[in-house]
Amino acid sequence: MHLDEIGFGCLKSELEDYMTTAIYVNGINLKEVIEEIEREQVAKRGLRIRNGCYEGVSFFIAFHHQNHFLGKTLNDYVYPDQQYTLYDYKYSGIPGDHSLTCKISVGSKEVTWHDFKNVSRIIPFELDYEGLTFRFCKDQYCNAIDLARNNPEESIFT
Repeated sequence: MHLDEIGFGCLKSELEDYMTTAIYVNGINLKEVIEEIEREQVAKRGLRIRNGCYEGVSFFIAFHHQNHFLGKTLNDYVYPDQQYTLYDYKYSGIPGDHSLTCKISVGSKEVTWHDFKNVSRIIPFELDYEGLTFRFCKDQYCNAIDLARNNPEESIFT
């Protein structure tokens, strides 16, 4: 049974003066994976919008104010059916404008990200993430969170 590896990074927002969260799965920026899945669907529908205009959740909210990736976060980042925000629309930063979400299931030995969904007022149809699922060893997952939270080089709050 294959388990994925997760890592987190800290990036400066392209629009505002705050830091956002980067997510890496198996060494690949998750944003790139999502953009590739969406690109074909958006083009097929003939929409002339730029897909993948995402920015990660605020690093402060994800790691210092809350524990976002373990399901302890602000209500603004939780959608019905326990869908947690991974990315928001970078041109507004308003939750719900165009957010990529997934369910985060935390078990005793494993953490699973599944049921990816785009919560969008921008795209007039539902995007299909083709059963995208990631399974992480809980110890590795929690260590990645601790590393992001305690890494002074990536934290503007230390």
